[in-house]
Amino acid sequence: ELLNQVEKQLRRYSHELRPTVLDDLGWIPAIRFLAEGVSKRANLPIHIKVAFAGRLPSTTEIALYRVVQEALTNATKHAKASRVWIRIDRQNRALCCSIEDDGAGFDVQAVQSDCKRRGLGLTGMKERLHAIGGTLMIYSASGQGTKLLMQLPMEISNANSHRAR
Repeated sequence: ELLNQVEKQLRRYSHELRPTVLDDLGWIPAIRFLAEGVSKRANLPIHIKVAFAGRLPSTTEIALYRVVQEALTNATKHAKASRVWIRIDRQNRALCCSIEDDGAGFDVQAVQSDCKRRGLGLTGMKERLHAIGGTLMIYSASGQGTKLLMQLPMEISNANSHRAR
């Protein structure tokens, strides 16, 4: 019985490391599926608007999925948001994604300077995007919610492609 539980747990972890829905259906259904699950578990309305369709380089899809996953975790765990909006669009050679919540907000500088005490979520998001040539801007203030603005490359340069995993 214990071995069966361990096996199930390991299988779940492996799917979380590389969600098969990314490979099977693509990044848009994967993000919708992720948001739907978070919405149900946290009773949190999540509105998604995607104005771009098409596959992206694998490293970009994984990075986008993971950053959205972390942002939704933050919105439920820390922000206590009552709504989240995800907007994804294409601008020139970049994929632009904004994730906004109406939660508690926070002092961005204080959290970034004290990442050892507060965890590595935001730092990890920035590093994941930077590894593929992307950027993350964070806008927040106490009592005013949080907005994350990301730009991800539509194409991955050879110099960056190996670092995003």
